[in-house]
Amino acid sequence: MSTLVANLNTSRFFAETVRAEVEYKTLVPVDAPADRPLPLILHLHGAMSSAASLELARPAYEAAWAGGLLPPALVASASTPTAGGFYIDYPLGPAWETLLADELPRHLRARRQLAARAAVLGFSMGGYGALKLALRRPHSFVAVAALCPTVFPAETPDEVPERNRPSVLGALNEAMRSAGYEAASVHSLVRRNREAIAAASLGIYLDCGDADEFHLHDGAVYLHRLMATLDIPHQFCSVTGAGHADAQAAARQSAAIGFVGTALWRTNPEV
Repeated sequence: MSTLVANLNTSRFFAETVRAEVEYKTLVPVDAPADRPLPLILHLHGAMSSAASLELARPAYEAAWAGGLLPPALVASASTPTAGGFYIDYPLGPAWETLLADELPRHLRARRQLAARAAVLGFSMGGYGALKLALRRPHSFVAVAALCPTVFPAETPDEVPERNRPSVLGALNEAMRSAGYEAASVHSLVRRNREAIAAASLGIYLDCGDADEFHLHDGAVYLHRLMATLDIPHQFCSVTGAGHADAQAAARQSAAIGFVGTALWRTNPEV
């Protein structure tokens, strides 16, 4: 019989930022100390997905806890839409980025002691959202890990090559335009918050396969080169032969969790 490593729970709450009820899941080690603040890890799912993605990632988090690579933490994932969502704050609402960055953490802190600074990890659309959360608020996050994030190799909507905006990526490009491209752009955040990112010592992990079927490697390389030009410390893993979600995905996710764990252990040694 296997030993239970962590408890997975599902809850709902009414979120003012999106004016709707939001489902979320949490994952917490069974031996997490109840008398000390836990680090919060926001786990952002990809397009056409939901908080159920945390169930799929559960073995990776449990292995990291069992191996001592990740300190005890509360991992949370909220279900958000793709169309009309994309982790974007729209001028007239809803505000999906603010939900994840502010309202959900506040909701969770009302129920459990949490450390002052969080970490965020995301895949695909969630990678885009994770980068925005952390780069806009570097003093609120210890680390961000973005796996094959949906970032473009351009900084205006009309400059994005056609090959980089097929299907849902085209919808994302237009959603960013409608929300104000600069406000929704990871590249703009990097340029605007360069000094704050450095001052906060934000750990940044960027991963993408060079055979990504959606050509997301183009945008990852663009972002990597931009951060290198701006002297922003980061780790870029360009995975040879890897696609968007293939046989290498599990190992890559584990590596990203390990990166987050190292940053959290450094800032939360007492947990």
